[in-house]
Amino acid sequence: MLETLLRVGGFRRAVLLLRAADGDGARRRLVEEVLASEAFADLDRGSIEAMLARGQLVAVAGDLDSGRLDAAGQAHWSEVDTVVHCAASVSFEEPLDEIVPLNSLGPVRLLESLREAGSAPHFVHVSTAYAADCRQAVVPEDGPRHPGLADLDPQATMATARSWRAGVEAESPSSAWQEELARKGRRYAMEAGWPDTYALTKALGERLLTERSEATTIVRPTIIESALRQPRPGWLEGIKVADPLILAYAARGLTHLPGRADNLIDIVPVDQVANACVAAAAYPPRERLRTIAVASSSRNPLTLGELADQIKDYFRREPLRRRDGSPIEIGELRFVDRKLALRKTMRRSALAGAAARAGTVAPLPAATERKLRRNGRLAAQVTRMVKIYGPYTELSCAFDDRNARALAAAMDPADRELLPFDTATVEWEDYLQAGHLPAVHRLAQAQAPSPQR
Repeated sequence: MLETLLRVGGFRRAVLLLRAADGDGARRRLVEEVLASEAFADLDRGSIEAMLARGQLVAVAGDLDSGRLDAAGQAHWSEVDTVVHCAASVSFEEPLDEIVPLNSLGPVRLLESLREAGSAPHFVHVSTAYAADCRQAVVPEDGPRHPGLADLDPQATMATARSWRAGVEAESPSSAWQEELARKGRRYAMEAGWPDTYALTKALGERLLTERSEATTIVRPTIIESALRQPRPGWLEGIKVADPLILAYAARGLTHLPGRADNLIDIVPVDQVANACVAAAAYPPRERLRTIAVASSSRNPLTLGELADQIKDYFRREPLRRRDGSPIEIGELRFVDRKLALRKTMRRSALAGAAARAGTVAPLPAATERKLRRNGRLAAQVTRMVKIYGPYTELSCAFDDRNARALAAAMDPADRELLPFDTATVEWEDYLQAGHLPAVHRLAQAQAPSPQR
């Protein structure tokens, strides 16, 4: 977002809210962590330093979990005319009582702080397409609220989550707390009609914000992956979203995936999402509320089977490698129902555990023991991933993006060229083979040796 804003310019002042103890800490984080990112490598450093010096780029401290905002930074609040809010916990496994304060209550806390200071901003809120009701063939941007929202009260939800924590902490060893709380949260969300607590809390955040805000744009991206063009093709920081599944398949840990080969998988490049956010900020809605989906499935569909074929083609040419340098030969991926996929991964985990236990009776060669441990870790990771990502790979809906297209059509042609976010322009084979998969491969090999089979 910030790289896009600095690249296109046209703003008087950008106030950046960062989690820190005070204003000095926020500025330090901005300079040493944010602006040090490779994303800014092609921008003029002298210009950025000049903006910092003259106060055109300002870092202020805050924590939307608690609503704490640094008093010194609040001098800027009265001048804010546009907010782009993209702070969130994106974990699919965070306990519900830890994720509601930031994802659901955080946007409203920020809005109320700005109002208290005298601002009435256009609020651009980055949510997720999966906050909507995805149990329909085509998910409209302006469709009715998710049916689960009517019964979703933030205080009652927090009370339920806290009661879970009290029970789990009283009955289970501390090593099992996080996993058990994540399991309870996931079941709670799925029973209410969302794939996980992330989507549920983002949906609740949308509702609370739009009940209070006078001018709001909800930006709903789907699965955000590496850049299409800016700051460079394939730009990616960290293994995120769908990438753990890609690597598990490439490492031969994932052999069975929930869903069907013809199910749609909706991927969007990160720079198109950032462009859409800046465009939405520059062109406020005429009505009180506007929702735009940054999604590819309605006009540029990609299926799970096609994605699997692209992954297989790439990693057959450029395989992951074991510690000894030997290549890991990628296999075939079978699409099955979630219960069968879980049985397959849990069986592998059980076999690896049994083999490791057998090694305590009859000592094994060190290399064999290391291999068994790696197999056990990989099987456990894949089991966890199937539980987390299964609700997404089993979806087969398309996300309508006509509001996003209307925004693009209303833009000045020069702005439209600076801020392209038309997902129909993505050529999937080129994007995956030349950009995204090589980036994932580099990160995986740089971070740690690949697991052996």
